Amino acid sequence: MNELPLLPGNRFSDVTRTNFIVPRTLSFKNGHRIVRLPRLGIGQTHKPNVELTEDEREILNNFQPELIYGKVKVQGYRKFVPASVHYDKKVLRFYGYFKQTIYGSPLESHRIRRVTVYYYLEDDTIAIYEIPYKNSALVQGMRIRRHRISKNDQNEPYNWRDLNLGQNLAIYGTVYRLCACDQFTREWLESEGIELQCPELIPSDPYTLKLMEKNESEKQRTHHSDLKEILPDRLAKQPIISNRKILSMDGKVLRFYAIIDDHDQKRDILRKFVIHLYLVDNTIEIREVHRDNDGYDPIGVYLHRQIVPKDSTYNIKSFVNLFVNKHEQEKICYFTLEDFAIGRHVTIFNRIFFLYDCDIFTKSFYHQHFGQIDFTPIDIDTQKKKKPPVQLPPVPPHIMFGKPEDTIQNVKSLLPKPAKKDRIKLLENENRVLRYEAVMDGDCQRKFLIVYRLADDLISVYEKPLDGYGCLTRKFLERIRIPKPDSHPDAPMYYGPNDFYIGAHVELFKHPFIITDADRCVLKFIEENRLQFSQHVIDSLRQKLCPDNENHNQMEAPQL
Repeated sequence: MNELPLLPGNRFSDVTRTNFIVPRTLSFKNGHRIVRLPRLGIGQTHKPNVELTEDEREILNNFQPELIYGKVKVQGYRKFVPASVHYDKKVLRFYGYFKQTIYGSPLESHRIRRVTVYYYLEDDTIAIYEIPYKNSALVQGMRIRRHRISKNDQNEPYNWRDLNLGQNLAIYGTVYRLCACDQFTREWLESEGIELQCPELIPSDPYTLKLMEKNESEKQRTHHSDLKEILPDRLAKQPIISNRKILSMDGKVLRFYAIIDDHDQKRDILRKFVIHLYLVDNTIEIREVHRDNDGYDPIGVYLHRQIVPKDSTYNIKSFVNLFVNKHEQEKICYFTLEDFAIGRHVTIFNRIFFLYDCDIFTKSFYHQHFGQIDFTPIDIDTQKKKKPPVQLPPVPPHIMFGKPEDTIQNVKSLLPKPAKKDRIKLLENENRVLRYEAVMDGDCQRKFLIVYRLADDLISVYEKPLDGYGCLTRKFLERIRIPKPDSHPDAPMYYGPNDFYIGAHVELFKHPFIITDADRCVLKFIEENRLQFSQHVIDSLRQKLCPDNENHNQMEAPQL
């Protein structure tokens, strides 16, 4: 059967076959999907090798049947690009407006509010943004956030084919009129076969037009009005200044440096000012020079530019009388250039300014026009008041609760902090103690051990057990700084190493003790720091702890 060709009628099936398993061609290797050719046929039968050799593959690859069919045209497949990627960041932009009806207003019947409509080609969403206007008192900005908007009752969303110039978009009860678009929107719609209509002009807001016309009429009326009717006679004469003077003096300003002369008031900081004199119209402007943390409001202009009367105490009974009666106008005298010089006191609206210096232009101007020569600046630091010494608040008496150090910390700060410790002393004298043996005055049978810590000057007392009793050493006094009995409670004086010697009487919280013995470490510490101890303390310990006495045993540490 194997020698017969595989033609219809020459195929014979094996009726005895029971295995029809199809070999597997897909598999996984190291987590990757692979395709492999089966070595066996259906039912685990032998399968002849049908793979081509390398020579046969090369012949098929180079085979070009041009003589029979002509040259084969290989068509390359275009790379698939999804619409979300192709139309990413491509937005159609239309300019339009909508009308807002105003009810019950005699000034306007409607308003024209301009908007920009954005259509995102990526997902057919629409966003509408209203162009804001300053001081309009309207809620402006983003009117409709980006999302798909239905155009009918069937919930069909708006498409780019539905957008064109001169059309109305009914969105959530508001009709938006599309009037124009940008260049990209026009080119893209025309490339898609959409014929755009002619652009329209966005109408102006009628209320805005009325305001603009009103402002123009007020400006013209003010420009052509007579200044003599609304200003005093002295001010009405200001326009008589020749054009030559205006051109020559325009932009020229005299600058004086001054301070407020307030010796009567108790102020530690000198407030510095700059006084500007405008030569074109004799107006005065005052600016304050601020410093960091000076305690005053950071306002630059102390006095706005204006003409300033000399006699600021002049009582104007009626402003109407001032503008109408010329005799009242003549009573007021205003500051001129002759009133300012270095070293003078100038009273401006009940504020006394002391002029101590000026700039170079001011010096040259006064030298040319007034003949002044001396422009020596005045040192204002010598006039500065001497600050009184700072008096700290008195320390209140100790209330006998806690430590006196805590009371002082509460006085120094509203939020008290722990008292600072001598860290160098703590590091040098860490785990170093002085041990003394003592008996209670009046009861010599009870023996005590006084332990003095050199790191923090704390004292603890332990009572030794009596002979014949089985109890161990017990604590008599907790570790604490002990003040001397004759010291004041507000400023206590604490016990130190110089107060403990052989035969010394010490009173620890109204318990009298007599020092009878000491440790050899005490004598060693005293020998190392002789300058800190008195001579009688050194002599008493040397007599008791003489190096020649070999039978003397060192005291044992307390068992805590």
